[in-house]
Amino acid sequence: MNGQSDFDYIPFGERGWLVRMTGFADDVASGLHANAAADAIRAHEHITDAVAGIDTITIRFDDTQIDADRALRLLTNAVNNADGSNTANSPDTIIDIPVLYGGAAGPDLDALCARAKLPAADIIGKHSTATYRVITVGFAPGFAYMGPLDESLHAPRLATPRPRVAAGSVAVAGGFTGVYALPSPGGWNIIGRTPLSLFDAQNSSPFLFQPGASIRFHPIDETEFEHLSKQSK
Repeated sequence: MNGQSDFDYIPFGERGWLVRMTGFADDVASGLHANAAADAIRAHEHITDAVAGIDTITIRFDDTQIDADRALRLLTNAVNNADGSNTANSPDTIIDIPVLYGGAAGPDLDALCARAKLPAADIIGKHSTATYRVITVGFAPGFAYMGPLDESLHAPRLATPRPRVAAGSVAVAGGFTGVYALPSPGGWNIIGRTPLSLFDAQNSSPFLFQPGASIRFHPIDETEFEHLSKQSK
């Protein structure tokens, strides 16, 4: 744990607690710490839900079995003893994600180019040469927040979210890049799409991305996209 870390515990309704975490070296460190703590407290039989964010953890507890003070002690213990470096995903093992950038697959790439004042080739190069860590998985099932993202690629979310974003869409927002594992609404800037299937209902861990995993994207053309799409079905 970062020696400068600070945790602020806030009641979250009558049967919940929220902890905000500050002082970590970066979003990767705080996100992995939050996920480790959430995993630990989730195992307690009287905790009904535990959700990790990039710098938060929210829990719900069964108030017929434990009171708020007991739940807070459990949460505090989990947060203080979490080890974000001890993930099931080795950072040395990199998951390679092929991406068709731009065009119909990446409808916001041109706008990102205009914002960054860079040609598409530079945007694609910056996005695809970095190695990212999965910081947390949230907002929609399987959606992976990854970082850190090159500052030149930072962009605000869309003013009006799309009602439907295709599965496999690769996007950026703020200081993060992410991948939509399933079709869903979304307000991130879509710059490409992967033909890989990111969800397997038959697998005990149905989503490809888990906190701590290392990810690298590589550009492909439309022919390879179609070929890999057929293989993924």
